[in-house]
Parts: sequence; C-alpha cells; structure tokens
Amino acid sequence: MEEKKTNKDIEFTDIPEGASPDIYVNLKEKLESVEKFPGVYNFKFIITGGLDKIQELRNILPNDEFIEQPSKTGKYVSITVKKPVQNADEVIAVYKQAGNIKGIMIL
Repeated sequence: MEEKKTNKDIEFTDIPEGASPDIYVNLKEKLESVEKFPGVYNFKFIITGGLDKIQELRNILPNDEFIEQPSKTGKYVSITVKKPVQNADEVIAVYKQAGNIKGIMIL
C-alpha cells in the first residue's frame, strides 16, 4: 500500500536551491514552518546498501520505532522511524548522522 504524501511531509527536493549554501539551514526553516515541536517526527530512509546498513541506522536511533518495508524486487528497504524530538535541530542532527552511512538515501 502506497503512503500518501501530506503537506507536512518534507523532502530534500522541497528545499529551494540557491537560498543558502547550507542545505540544513533551509531544512531547518522548512521544518519550523510546517512541523510542531516538540512532537514525533517520521524520518524516512531508503536502504540500498544491504541489511547491515539497517543496523547502522539502528545504532543512531536505538530506542525508536522502525517500520521496514522491503521493495517487491528486494533491491532496497524503505524505512520509517518514528522518533520524539524537541526541535528542528534534533531532526537535522539525525539526518547528518544518517547521511554518513553509505548505501542510505534520505527522503
């Protein structure tokens, strides 16, 4: 079942290019304009580099709820992680850590 995108979903492609040299500054502005903090944030990732990458992601988010959905072809796994956060900076910190994992796409 395909998940519908709501107006609260933020993707890196939603952040306008050229607005700032730091994508995270733009992401913070976007998060603060559409999210309510504190609250539960749904992080979304695609794992393309093997199942060991899921464990690396779990090391970053050890106590949070993981929802894993393998693709029909088995080439990747879509992961949603529900995590309580206090502010946009906590969201950005997770994205920065996850961005260091090779074989993971951040949505």
